[in-house]
Amino acid sequence: MSLLRDSEKKTCSDDVKITLEQNVLNSIIYSDPYVKTVFFIKLVDWLDLPIIYLDFDLLYSGYVTAKIIPKHDKLELFQPTRDNWNDLFRNICNYISKHRSVLILDSLNGFFSLFNDKKDVGMFVNSYIMLIAAIAKMTDSNVVVASMAKREEQRWVLSTIGRQIIDAKNMSKIQLKRENSKIKMSVISSEDISYVIPIDFELR
Repeated sequence: MSLLRDSEKKTCSDDVKITLEQNVLNSIIYSDPYVKTVFFIKLVDWLDLPIIYLDFDLLYSGYVTAKIIPKHDKLELFQPTRDNWNDLFRNICNYISKHRSVLILDSLNGFFSLFNDKKDVGMFVNSYIMLIAAIAKMTDSNVVVASMAKREEQRWVLSTIGRQIIDAKNMSKIQLKRENSKIKMSVISSEDISYVIPIDFELR
């Protein structure tokens, strides 16, 4: 079953679909939060499946609240907090275990910041992500995790936080950069070979 509408076939969105379908877990790496937000705005518009959006950074929510972008019926938008996290996570797991869907976690930096006082925050955050990915696999769903990160000594680490981003054998790594009026989407393989998908940067 395709992730994208038939009307988007034979465009760059088709390449994005193919990339996301390769693995259950997808890591989106970026340095510019605006570029990441534009990418997700376009991705939400392209997708035809139900979407659960965990907006830790509140940028996407800000665009919806300001009515710069529409609130799609297929989209469930949440702002996680310490108070609502347990119930929210339980409900999401229950939904994804029964329905093929796409979960967007935006971002890993915000997830860490929300629970930064925990002693083993790295293990805590990674355990949640791997659990939701395991449940998503049951229904052929996809999990997309955004990380504001930089390359250091052959590894990706979260900006300002310094922690290594989650890594898994069967995970697509996708780097976003702005190049003039396009978003350069580089898909990085385990051999650090990438291919590029150009995405129109303008919101329209």
